[in-house]
Amino acid sequence: MSILVLEHSDRCRCGRLASALRDHGHVLDIRRLNDGDSIPEDLEGIDGIISAGGPMAPDDDSHAWMNAEIECLSKAIDLDLPVLGICLGCQLLARALGGSVHKRPSGTNIGWQETRLTPEGREDRLFAGLPWNWTTAFWNSWQVDSLPKDAQVLASNQDGDVHAWRHGVRTYAYQFHPEVSPAILENWIDDEPDVLQQAGTTKAEVMGRTEAEWPSFERLTERLFKACALLLFPLEQRSIGTGKVREVHH
Repeated sequence: MSILVLEHSDRCRCGRLASALRDHGHVLDIRRLNDGDSIPEDLEGIDGIISAGGPMAPDDDSHAWMNAEIECLSKAIDLDLPVLGICLGCQLLARALGGSVHKRPSGTNIGWQETRLTPEGREDRLFAGLPWNWTTAFWNSWQVDSLPKDAQVLASNQDGDVHAWRHGVRTYAYQFHPEVSPAILENWIDDEPDVLQQAGTTKAEVMGRTEAEWPSFERLTERLFKACALLLFPLEQRSIGTGKVREVHH
């Protein structure tokens, strides 16, 4: 039994979230779709799914795996499996549930931004213990435009951009990047200097802010990861299937 992790880029792994899940006893079946790994045809033996981030547009169906992943996410939700989408995964999850996404008219959102928990977010089990207003990391040029039917916004900014949402009790999506580290952010900056310039910031500015925000961000996201490990993907509630996965990366 394992959590299926769908990754889309060598530079956008699940990082610290994956480490936290393993520390709590979870086995991860990591499929690196950009490297040609396949998406399982069925979800026998899968405890839940994480859809990670990536640099591609969430409506670029030229990627052979994209429609297959959306179908997989939809199937998981129908089976009542816990599902978590991060950044690109948040947008693909919205598509899987009938929502819509669009490119940000103001360009790529890079660096650190305050997110505010909504009344629903303040009562949500995964955000319990987090401040109502806190600063987290972003790197996205697309975002959810229209939420799926019956979805609830858990966090947003003052402009109304959706930062986190929930559908039912087992489907969660984060537009921000709780899994990053300073090294990962620096890697993204070095990989896309033109995007940084278009966003009107510099490497020195982003990394300086990262140094200031990191101690609090690390502490709060570790709390969030623990909630994911114990409440969203609880080991004691494994109930779907007994099959074995194709390959497990440790």
